[in-house]
Amino acid sequence: MGPSRRHCLIKATPLQLRCADGTLLAAREYAGGEAGAVVISAALGVPQGFYAAHAAWLASLGYHVISFDNRGFGDSAKGGPIDLADWGRQDLEALLRHARSINPYHFLVGHSIGCQLPGLAPSSQHLSGAVFVAGTAPNLRYYPWSQRPALALLWYGLVPWFTRGRDSVAQSKLGLGKGPVLPSGAAAGWARWARSHDYLFSPEHGLDLSGYAQVRAPILAWNFADDTYAPKAASEALLRHYPAAAITRRGSEAQGSVGHFGYFREAHRDTLWRATADWLAQQSPNQQERARA
Repeated sequence: MGPSRRHCLIKATPLQLRCADGTLLAAREYAGGEAGAVVISAALGVPQGFYAAHAAWLASLGYHVISFDNRGFGDSAKGGPIDLADWGRQDLEALLRHARSINPYHFLVGHSIGCQLPGLAPSSQHLSGAVFVAGTAPNLRYYPWSQRPALALLWYGLVPWFTRGRDSVAQSKLGLGKGPVLPSGAAAGWARWARSHDYLFSPEHGLDLSGYAQVRAPILAWNFADDTYAPKAASEALLRHYPAAAITRRGSEAQGSVGHFGYFREAHRDTLWRATADWLAQQSPNQQERARA
């Protein structure tokens, strides 16, 4: 049975992981094999279930895949104030430690904000490779003039207004669709970063950014021409903060509409997903041995 059918039989196993600060995260494991471990780090406001098909497909190729919901979101622990930076330095850190305990060859598949946070997680220095899908360091100056009024309204108006004095905010109120409610601290932190000249990397946020230069694993960066959330200039602004990583840029060959979310849809299994799998295999000695067997 080939991967195209076998992945339909792979089911997720629920898992709870505890962060260093005691916060419990809801995760799911897709047991594949010994090719390597893969952590899927979601976009802001996107529940881990959105990535289930991609996770199961990677598992069918022999990877042990783990998805998760960040603190305060989806099925993970709620309550208390949320500092968006903790999604990297606490949540992603816990997932990377878990992945490394499973297999020394371990990878990250990040989507949007999931590409921004690795440098805040100390264990990212041990990654064997990372796949960035639609990752950016957003700021108004990187977007076409036609988009700037709506983004300015979002970052300077809607998010501050709807998160003030509330524990959570409906994504629909922010014009972000019908996804699960966002913790106000995460939404407010994202908008605060976006209002800064250099996003989370701006000095006023006081973050320890030393980890970004420690990410030496190769990066496969997907960016698509029809992704209005992630213009190329914003993508390049993020990639500049991974100076030690060898970066392979892809996306220009994509056929049809992809946008900000389409990469993870099964319609791209035999094209974009396959290209990612081929790239991962080049980074994983375990997978190379499987291919030769």
